[in-house]
Amino acid sequence: MTILQIILSVLLTVLQLALVVLVAPLLSGFRSFISARMTGVPASPVLRRWFVIGREWRAAPPLKQSDAPPLVEGTITEIAAPLSLAAAVCAALLVPAFTQGLLTHSWSDLLLVGLLLVLARFIALLPGLAQPAERATFAFGRAAALALVLPCLFLLVALLFSAGATTGLAAVLTGLVHANPFVEGAPFVLAGAAILAAVDPVEKSDIAGQGSDGALLMMSRDITALTWLTLAGDLMWPGSLAAVASSPTVPGGCGALLLGVLCWLLRSFLLSVILATGRAFALGDLAGVRLRAASALLLAVLALQLMTASRLMPPIGVIPEESRVSDRTPAAHPAPRRTDIEKR
Repeated sequence: MTILQIILSVLLTVLQLALVVLVAPLLSGFRSFISARMTGVPASPVLRRWFVIGREWRAAPPLKQSDAPPLVEGTITEIAAPLSLAAAVCAALLVPAFTQGLLTHSWSDLLLVGLLLVLARFIALLPGLAQPAERATFAFGRAAALALVLPCLFLLVALLFSAGATTGLAAVLTGLVHANPFVEGAPFVLAGAAILAAVDPVEKSDIAGQGSDGALLMMSRDITALTWLTLAGDLMWPGSLAAVASSPTVPGGCGALLLGVLCWLLRSFLLSVILATGRAFALGDLAGVRLRAASALLLAVLALQLMTASRLMPPIGVIPEESRVSDRTPAAHPAPRRTDIEKR
């Protein structure tokens, strides 16, 4: 890589990180708004999520009402909040959102990205497990639903490896840019639909009274959800990723970058509407967990089976060797020979 390519990769990576941090709370607020409208309850504004994060960040840490040692809940929150945010940011930098050629493209492995997202979400659930019984039970249910995503993730890793003997997102998405989503790209469309099951629903009540740690936890959850949606959108529509480095002119590269950003926002908000619509029919949290697990595993298995079937089938227009009749092989019903009288 030349110096200009390195500078361009750094600028694109910084731009993606800034847009992810800016859009993630907006997308969570939009999902909460659509879910409330679907269920018929009063909906909060889309910008409320950013307002709550800013209020919690500026708020002073909660004061202890006694001289007792600090509670386990506060200690876990202070440790878990920055760790969860760091894991979510690392995963967001590995997934191409609107353009290829990021500085982190050589580390963009699907297994690494999935494990980072699962780790970020699990660490964010640790403070909830230390709360009273009702909230701890709800957090435990979220953790159990998160564990059901791992089998789906391993199946998708096998799908990518069977497609090109690699699990790198950059290499796989580059090969799928011109693929037909109804033919050779169909397994990856199903894989993207299976990844949608990993997106957690927005919390019914915002975290309050935890100060800056609560703001970090909310930001971590929002970035994790947006990264899952971005990964699903990349597999469903890889042609929306802009190739800025290959543009011959600077205006052409800027136009391709702007178009890639618009496509990323469009598909993210569209997938959010699909998620909100699907979860409006789930009665209760337990039914939602079961629906997510069953749909993710079913779609992942179907995608892997479709990829295997397409690999085993011969190309169109090619006749298998078993069906060809060689000249040396006698036919099952040889043609009768004509006699001399018939020839005359």
